[in-house]
Amino acid sequence: MNTGPQNWRRGGEELRPPTPVLRRGVGSDGPVRPAAARPLPTTVLWRWRYEAAAVGGAPLFWWGSVHAAGGLIGLSLVTGLLAFVALVPPLRRWASAVLWTIVTPHRLRVGCAGAGLLSRSGRLPAVLATCRKAYGERVYLWCPVGVSAGDVAAARSFLADACWARDVRVFETSGQYPQVIAVEVVRSPVAGEGEARAVPALWARFERHEGRFEGF
Repeated sequence: MNTGPQNWRRGGEELRPPTPVLRRGVGSDGPVRPAAARPLPTTVLWRWRYEAAAVGGAPLFWWGSVHAAGGLIGLSLVTGLLAFVALVPPLRRWASAVLWTIVTPHRLRVGCAGAGLLSRSGRLPAVLATCRKAYGERVYLWCPVGVSAGDVAAARSFLADACWARDVRVFETSGQYPQVIAVEVVRSPVAGEGEARAVPALWARFERHEGRFEGF
């Protein structure tokens, strides 16, 4: 059964009822959140770093293959490599999983903006890391002041639709950095049963210390 990161708890569900998500629009009760602030150029470049690398790297790879082996042979190598990845099931699944780790952060930001998960200054939750999992992806978010795990949990169905996923689960920690939450984007019907808990060493230590960055 998928229970989230070790020593973390379901955000906004076990300890308190979910906080209603504040939306923009006429007729909303209480204060409304502002529109998403325009990101800095450096932020845009960081968010689209993989796409930028692919756009810049693909022509270089094509140019290198053509000059190293000739035009026809270079085209054959590129086509053969793509066909090999597409036809071998393990490689195809790996490529699909890697692609989802690139797409999901973008879709999650779109969902957060649409659900009104913004700080008073219009800041969106920042994506710290995205991990491949058997059930889909696990995304670690740093929530700005004014956005809690309960707010994100209250928008689970909206975020699932934005991420084109079956479900979204939210987990939080009571450690030194409660702003860090884990959002699990569930795409597989098995929902992570039997998943091997393989997390990066940094996050493994973070989880063992219950959300406190100690001993670094």
